[in-house]
Amino acid sequence: MSGPEPRKYNPENKTGYEYELLAEHLAGLIDSGEWAPGRRMPGERALADEYGVALDTVRKATRILRDRGLVQTLKSKGTFVSNPAHPD
Repeated sequence: MSGPEPRKYNPENKTGYEYELLAEHLAGLIDSGEWAPGRRMPGERALADEYGVALDTVRKATRILRDRGLVQTLKSKGTFVSNPAHPD
C-alpha cells in the first residue's frame, strides 16, 4: 500500500520523546492559527497515519495538549481546539 509520505514534525531534529515533539508541533499549528479555536482535530488514527507514528504516540501528544488547555476532548465527539482564555 503506497500512500502519501508522512509529514515531518521535527524539522530541527530536536531531541526528546517522540510524543513530546509531536505535541510541540501540534501546539505550533494551534499557536499559528492554522488550527483555529473550535476546530475539530483530525482523529487519532488519521494523525498517526499522517505523521507516521504509533497511535499511542498521538494519544500521549493529545494528552499533553489537553493538560496545557490547548484542546478539549468530548467523548464520542472528538478533540477540539480550545478557545483562548479571555481576561476578565
